[in-house]
Amino acid sequence: MLSAPSKDTASKRLIFTVTTGRSGTGYLASFLRPARRCAVFHEPAPGFELVMREVQTTPNAALDFWRNEKLPAISKVPEPVYCETSHLFGLGFVEPLLELGIVPDIILLTREKRAVATSLYQLDTIPGRTPKGLTYYLSPDDPGVLAPDEWQGLHDYQLCFWYCLEIERRQRLYAERWRALGRTAVWTSVAELRTFRGARRLLAGLGLRLSPSGWLQYFRYRHVPVNTKTAIKTDRPLPTDIERLEEEVLERINEANCTIFKNTTSEHASSPMSHQTNRQP
Repeated sequence: MLSAPSKDTASKRLIFTVTTGRSGTGYLASFLRPARRCAVFHEPAPGFELVMREVQTTPNAALDFWRNEKLPAISKVPEPVYCETSHLFGLGFVEPLLELGIVPDIILLTREKRAVATSLYQLDTIPGRTPKGLTYYLSPDDPGVLAPDEWQGLHDYQLCFWYCLEIERRQRLYAERWRALGRTAVWTSVAELRTFRGARRLLAGLGLRLSPSGWLQYFRYRHVPVNTKTAIKTDRPLPTDIERLEEEVLERINEANCTIFKNTTSEHASSPMSHQTNRQP
């Protein structure tokens, strides 16, 4: 039997983010930080990356992380609203939190897939292949993802693009699930947040208010990039046939009898899908 969250945690309103990463999570945190009665963090300790890889095959590791590490840390935050913009929340930590009886509000942060894939590629953060890709991102051979057969032969850029498709699928799944639960799930992007209308729409959707000084900060810095990591990006050139590489990923997923945007009920705590893939034997 699962132990109940502490009284301090149960009384808080939690907001997490489902997104690819390299999508503006730092910018989102900077924008929301002046919100009243809300503690906003980008990637605080203890970080999801500590157990993310283990969680893919051992979902109880996520339950233990929530109960023993994350929720106790959140309970120490004095503000009544806790918001975290880390992209790792959607990589196996959603269902375990629900299993504990906590339904957070979620922000569905988007960015154009090619822009995200390009950033990952230039940072040598290749899902399923490089150390950073394995530590902070899903892999095509993780249980519950929709991936092409024989993915090991894919180009590095194709793995980055595949990952974007997988997270986009999860965002749509969670948006539908949260709608059915009658809970808050708000779509946004950095491009939208840089407009006054988009900024107000996100705040209204979350029921948050910026202080006057927060609005002054917003208008002063809204066009300033955050966390670009330009200094550590590699100088290797992008593939010249990006469109063909992207089309091949989509075709191979379809050949594997996978439907990118199919909403599927989870049967496993670590993933929004059953660990049984939708592939033909």
